[in-house]
Amino acid sequence: MSDLFAVAGSLKEADLLLPGYIPPDAGIYEPAVYFHNRDQGIKTIVLPDRNVASRMAKVVQGGRTIDDYQLRTCAGLLGFAHLLHIDFEPSIAYHELAHGCGNPDAAQELGWFRVANNAPPQDMLNVALGLSDGVSRSYIARPAQIGDMAAPLKRWNRNYIIALKVLELDYTRAPSLDKALHLMDWMANELVFGGPAMMLAVIYLGTRSPGRKKVFKNKGAADRSAAIAGVKNAAWDITHLSEFVRRINESGSDSKVQYLFATFDSHLKLMAKLLAGIGTQGVNPSMMVEGLSQWWAPKEAEAIAQALLAQVERISSVNHSPKVSDDPDFIQKMIFKGESAVIAAL
Repeated sequence: MSDLFAVAGSLKEADLLLPGYIPPDAGIYEPAVYFHNRDQGIKTIVLPDRNVASRMAKVVQGGRTIDDYQLRTCAGLLGFAHLLHIDFEPSIAYHELAHGCGNPDAAQELGWFRVANNAPPQDMLNVALGLSDGVSRSYIARPAQIGDMAAPLKRWNRNYIIALKVLELDYTRAPSLDKALHLMDWMANELVFGGPAMMLAVIYLGTRSPGRKKVFKNKGAADRSAAIAGVKNAAWDITHLSEFVRRINESGSDSKVQYLFATFDSHLKLMAKLLAGIGTQGVNPSMMVEGLSQWWAPKEAEAIAQALLAQVERISSVNHSPKVSDDPDFIQKMIFKGESAVIAAL
């Protein structure tokens, strides 16, 4: 029990979890909260991003851990979750891995993830607290049976097309606010309006946005395939967010299931926080302006918030009909068009 509380403190310091619900006053790192939830029949599920899922799987593969902060933190999360009856749902992370590296690699790592998720909690707590430099036993994993997880998800295709458009717009010399507003119009008229994708765009395009290189890696590389790979990575970030939002919306305020998103990525966490706030508290104009003001000047944030609210009102209308295409190759044509624009940009 003392180790559990010590790990809870280290997880709170790492702050890698984001709630998809309004948390209790005690917070999301207080063990008593989950004992109470269990008694109330409330189930908690963690959605790890690719980085977190991979490190959780790596913890039980042997090797030193004492100098790897993220490995020790993930070991702590495993022990914390096991003792408090918290589950994990890593499916999007392994769709991402399979899409990039193939089904065999995803099946192999998912096998290790499942071993880690069933490891004795004290072994994980010892690693997390630095009481041992690596796990104390030899674990064995079998490749998981996963089917074809490498096949692109429909949501990922949509998010990839939007991410390509964001980078295409960024290469232009238009003012940042014009780029963001143009993107909203393009999404509404040419594809579909997606909240998570728009959040990535407004954070990335913001005139006050720090660390822009972290969103689209290698965007200026002479090797344009590296730039395309960076866009694909951004599309997976959006897909993780859209899955988080989907589950928040489906669970509702009275649900007996609550979700936590796990990531070490500060930008991804900021996007998830804003989206989760909208999902749990509704569309609040002042909250949206306040959130956007982290990356935009006040007047710019207000203009974007008004445009976003107009889109939300439009798609929430009883008269709204989602766009459909009779062209079976529509998605592939949009991808080709977006990739061509990014490749030709430099």
